[in-house]
Amino acid sequence: MFKMITPMLAALVLASSSCPIAAQDLPLHASAHPTTSLDAAFHAWLTAINSGNRAEIQAFYRQHADDPNPLFALEQAEDSCGFEVDHFKAKTSTSMEVLLRQKCLPGLQRLKLAVANAGDSKLKTLDLRPMPLPDNGAIQATRLVADRLAQRGEFAGAIIVEREGKRLFAASWGEVRPGSGRAITLDTPMLLASSGKMFTAVSILQLVAAGKVELDAPIGRYLTEYPNAEMAKVTIRQLLNHRGGAGDIGILGRDEGANRARVRTLAEMIQLNGGRPPEFPPGSKTEYSNYGFILLGAVIERVSGMAYADYVQAHIFAPAGMAHSGFPDRDHLDEVPLGFTRYFGEQDAKVPNTDTLPWRGSAAGGGVASANDMALFFETLPTGKLLPPELLKLATMAGDTPWYGLGFVVNSGSEASWGHGGTAYGMDVAVHHYATIDTTFICLGANDMVCNRLIFAWFLRTFPPGDQDD
Repeated sequence: MFKMITPMLAALVLASSSCPIAAQDLPLHASAHPTTSLDAAFHAWLTAINSGNRAEIQAFYRQHADDPNPLFALEQAEDSCGFEVDHFKAKTSTSMEVLLRQKCLPGLQRLKLAVANAGDSKLKTLDLRPMPLPDNGAIQATRLVADRLAQRGEFAGAIIVEREGKRLFAASWGEVRPGSGRAITLDTPMLLASSGKMFTAVSILQLVAAGKVELDAPIGRYLTEYPNAEMAKVTIRQLLNHRGGAGDIGILGRDEGANRARVRTLAEMIQLNGGRPPEFPPGSKTEYSNYGFILLGAVIERVSGMAYADYVQAHIFAPAGMAHSGFPDRDHLDEVPLGFTRYFGEQDAKVPNTDTLPWRGSAAGGGVASANDMALFFETLPTGKLLPPELLKLATMAGDTPWYGLGFVVNSGSEASWGHGGTAYGMDVAVHHYATIDTTFICLGANDMVCNRLIFAWFLRTFPPGDQDD
C-alpha cells in the first residue's frame, strides 16, 4: 500500500537513445504522406494517439515498441486532447524529430522516433515529452490538467508551488466525501502514504544529533530483545537507505486483510515479521523496504520513551506549526478525504479504499497532513529548527543508494531534488524541493497515481530535456 511505485521522477518517461540528426527545420509537408517505414510508424502513432482510444494506443506501443502498457503515452493522449504537427525539425531515413501542438494545452511536445535500419517497423527510439514553458506556463498547464482530471472524478486533492519562499500557486479540488458539500481545502488533512517516511527519518536524525542513536550501530543495540539475531545486526543507516533487506510489513497488500485486521501497533508488526532474517546480506544491494522503517519507528520509541506518533507530534509537527497533521486511526477519518482506487488497473470500477487502510499510520507512512502543513515542513527543514544543517544535507544527498538519501528520495544534477512521494490504493502524494530553482512542489491526492501524473506535467514543462540542443 505504501510502496513507492516511482522513486525517480524520470521513471515514467520513455528513455530516448542518442541518434545524431540534422538541426534544420523542415516544412510541414515533409512527412504529409508516408513514404518510408518510419513515416508510416509516425502516422500510425499520431492516428492512435489522436483516437484517444486506450486499446489502439496500447496496440501501437505493443507492436512498435514492445510496451503493452505505455502509461505515459496514455496520459499524454488524455491531457493534450491529441496533437497536430507544428513542424519537423529533422528527418532522415532512420530518424525524425517533430514538434507537435497540443489541442487543449499550451506549448509544444517533442517526439523523437528512430529505427535501427531503414525499413524496420520496430522502433529503437520513441521519446515523447512536453517542451518547457516560459514564466509560470508550467503551473498553468498543470492546473489545466488537474481541472480536467477533477471534472472526470479522477482527482480530489490540493497542489501548492512555492519558489524562493513565495507562493506561486495554490488550489484544491473535490470534496471530503462525494456529495457532502465539504470542499477539500489547503488545510484539509490527507493521507500521506510513504511520504511519512520523512518524519521517521527526521526523528531518527534528531536522536543522532542528540547523541542517543548512532547511524552505523546495529538495531540490536536499541531493540535488545529483537527475535532474529541476523536482522538485529542491520544498521540504522542501512534501514534509512533501504539496504537492510528488511522487506515488507505484510499488512498493506490488497490480499493481506487478515493480518491488517489484527495488527495495529509497531510491536504487533514486529511480532508478525520479527522471526525472519534479512532477505539479502545487509548493505549488498538496495530494495525498498517498509518494514525497515517500522524498525526505525521502534528504535524511536525505545530511545525516546515516547510512542512514535507522540514523538513526531512533539518534535516535528508542533515546532513546524503543522496544525492539521497527525495519526488518526481508521475510526476517526471523518475529516480526511475518502480515497478511491482501481487497484492500479486491476479493475475498471473505482471503489473506496477503506478496506485496504491499516488501523493507523505508522513509521512506514500513512499519517495525515494538509498541503499547507507539508509546505510548512519543507519551509522549516532548512532553518535548522528540526535538524542541524549537516544532517539535513546528509539526509538529502545520494549515498550508497543512488536515488535515496537517508529517508528522502533524491535526484542529482541539473534537476537536483529531494523529498518523498507516496503511492497507495486511493492515495497519491508528490512532495519535492528542486534546489537548482529553489522551488517546492506539493501535491496530495485521493486517487491512484494522480500526483505522479501532475508533478510530471509540471516537471517536464519546467526543465528542458537533457538532450535538448537548442
